[in-house]
Amino acid sequence: MYPDQDSGTAAGEARQRSQETAEVIAEVERMRMNVLGSASEYHPGEFWDDLIARNIAMLEASGIENFKRTIANNYYNWMVSSIHDPQIQRAITNWLRHPSLRPLAAQMRGGVREIRTLDRSGSYSFSRFQSLKYKMFVAAIWETARRLDSRSLTNILSEPPQGNPLSVKTQGREISQDLANSIVELSYVDSVRPLRAGDRIAELGAGYGRLADVFLKTTSVTYCVFDIPPALAVAQWYLRKIHGNDRVIAFDPTMTFKELVDRLVPGVVAFFSPSQLELFPDGWFDVTQTISTLPEMPRRQSDHYLKLLAQKSGDVVYLKQWIRWRNDRDQVELREADYNLGPGWALAARREDPIQPQFFNQVWRRKRS
Repeated sequence: MYPDQDSGTAAGEARQRSQETAEVIAEVERMRMNVLGSASEYHPGEFWDDLIARNIAMLEASGIENFKRTIANNYYNWMVSSIHDPQIQRAITNWLRHPSLRPLAAQMRGGVREIRTLDRSGSYSFSRFQSLKYKMFVAAIWETARRLDSRSLTNILSEPPQGNPLSVKTQGREISQDLANSIVELSYVDSVRPLRAGDRIAELGAGYGRLADVFLKTTSVTYCVFDIPPALAVAQWYLRKIHGNDRVIAFDPTMTFKELVDRLVPGVVAFFSPSQLELFPDGWFDVTQTISTLPEMPRRQSDHYLKLLAQKSGDVVYLKQWIRWRNDRDQVELREADYNLGPGWALAARREDPIQPQFFNQVWRRKRS
């Protein structure tokens, strides 16, 4: 190929990326207006009202093609580098208890560069030493995921390239902390209530769709994402890129459940605003779940969502939340004891999260008469 062709191809790809980012941002605005038009209990609180604008600014600055280095850090990806970080300390402890040479042999493509987080105004990069610590952390928690993996997913799955992830390579496989966490989360639910083909899964606050992707690649389930923008738009773009248009039911605020139900078949992922959870019959889902979400809301809203998650699940509710966390913007502090599904539900399993020790994992099951 001649140089001018190279230049033309690169320029065309840049225009395509810019267009995709513009389309995602336009979808964010459409979704945002719909959420604001819903009942007040579904409006973002002060905490997320501020974050929405800052997430959109990150998208505009770095593009949707780099979202795993920017807005993903505002969901559940942690830019850990300090040896005093609880997650690094837990990773070291687990590695010493179960020593393996694999983390030492792990490699990282390109280092930790062009990162955006909420505590800095622009993009930044880790030093070589910080990148080394980050690489070791990801490789070590992958070993944790390997031990807890109920379906040998660590031998099958790789981190998807969409979004330009901070991926680490081990044994020829691209991995990430998001993929490790998703495998651990799925495996915990699966250990209490084995996943089956045809299961219906709902996730409230799915971030960019990392867990949905792993569920969809694990078994033939119907997966419904309920979230606010920009996460809802990013997840829709991401999972469409990975799974294709024919497996995606795009966000549509006008659809009724009667119009939707025949399309909600195994293997598809559908996107909804939080208020649309009310469209579904009680007990329609087999599993409802939410991760690192409820303390980020006003208390009346988190109580409402917890009630909805229980109401719409016919079998299991999975919660992964801070053991204790204060949301100053919404003047609320939630502790683990505040998460109670009430009569009709029993706590089937509980543990401190094996990767992030400041979080708990709970699996609740509906009582049978």
